[in-house]
Amino acid sequence: MAIVDSPPALTTVTQAYRFAIDPSPEQANLLRSHIGGSRFAYNALLGLVKANWDENRARKEAGENVIKEDYLGTSHFDLLYLWAANRDELAPWWAANGSSTYNDAAQRLSRAFTNWKKGAAKFPTFKRRGRSGSVRFTNTAVRLSDAHHVRMARVGEIKTYESMRKLHRHLERGTGRIMAATLSQTSGRWWVSFSVEVKRQVPVTRPPERVIGIDVGISILYTGATPSGGLALSVANPRHYQRSEAKLARAQRVASRRRGPKNGVAPSNRWLRANARVQQIHHQIADSRRNLIHETTTYLAKHYDRIVIEDLNVKGMVKNHALAKHISDASWGEFRRQLEYKTTWYGSELVVADRFYPSSKTCSACGTVKAKLSLGEREYTCEGCNLVIGRDLNAAINLARWTSQSAAAGTHSVAGRGGEVRPSRQNIDEPAHPVEASTETPILVGV
Repeated sequence: MAIVDSPPALTTVTQAYRFAIDPSPEQANLLRSHIGGSRFAYNALLGLVKANWDENRARKEAGENVIKEDYLGTSHFDLLYLWAANRDELAPWWAANGSSTYNDAAQRLSRAFTNWKKGAAKFPTFKRRGRSGSVRFTNTAVRLSDAHHVRMARVGEIKTYESMRKLHRHLERGTGRIMAATLSQTSGRWWVSFSVEVKRQVPVTRPPERVIGIDVGISILYTGATPSGGLALSVANPRHYQRSEAKLARAQRVASRRRGPKNGVAPSNRWLRANARVQQIHHQIADSRRNLIHETTTYLAKHYDRIVIEDLNVKGMVKNHALAKHISDASWGEFRRQLEYKTTWYGSELVVADRFYPSSKTCSACGTVKAKLSLGEREYTCEGCNLVIGRDLNAAINLARWTSQSAAAGTHSVAGRGGEVRPSRQNIDEPAHPVEASTETPILVGV
């Protein structure tokens, strides 16, 4: 009797779906009302809490007995009760928006106070009125009418620019449930994001038969190699920001000559149009960058069983002002973030090499570690075996062969990967850095 392998079990994962929407002018005004209502409630509640705390502090300094109950609470429900008690006086128009609008304000303010108490953030500040914002709905105020329309309470049906059939099919089959929806306006466009609990078949992690090491850089964005030393992936850096920098500078100069927003002065219509052009260019740059990262990470997660990357200190690297713009445009942090969840989805494994492993300075043939390797050296020349190999390819091969035992090679002081890494032990002339600065344009072998 033949044994049939059972399919992978269904696992519930939280997945986000984001769609651009096309509201009518009347619907856009209603959407702005929801965003503005959330911002107003946030500022009003913060003002009430701050005034109460200041009053109690003054009473305490005057010698009065102040007990804990005299202070207003900052939990989610405390703020909701505070809003319900004062909304008629503070905002007589509050009924024009849905209840989720003010629930969102209470949640955000409560989270801000929690972060402040933990020391993770500064004391909450008032939100400024601007041309962007968001509001989160946590009930059935937002749902799908069909694969091309979203229905929002008090707003009606809004058409989307693209089909939502994947999400719509999950909801029809009962394998998806919308937990929350966030309405936002950025770069002059409207978006709706859904946080969905999806039941999907998450495959078991595959055995590491196909392994690839990925070295990230600037001139060549991603270089992938196998443990045998073969080049498996080479993605040239499109330099999205640099290509649009001149166009962006012209648009910003035009906007700077218009009458922009000032205290008590509304911006002119010409400034609004010019600023919309600036925001559109920023939006195009971000979309192009994100699209390339999605294509590359999906390809890697589907076609390789184990992916080895570096543990880079990007926050420390951007302190190098000569390369900060190029590092930010490369978006290495987003590359790692997408790999982390996509490898789980497709059954592959993501391995992060030790931060102090000198992948760029180690010879992939004999294992000799160089004491110095300047950023301008595009080829790695080994002093032990005379190997001459591309710097990126050499680092990618070492990453593909990386194991937990390889971390011992990273105890040398030159193995730091950017930022203020072991500053008391770094005695080299040029700081260790994975950035590959070159004017050469590599050929896209690619995904």
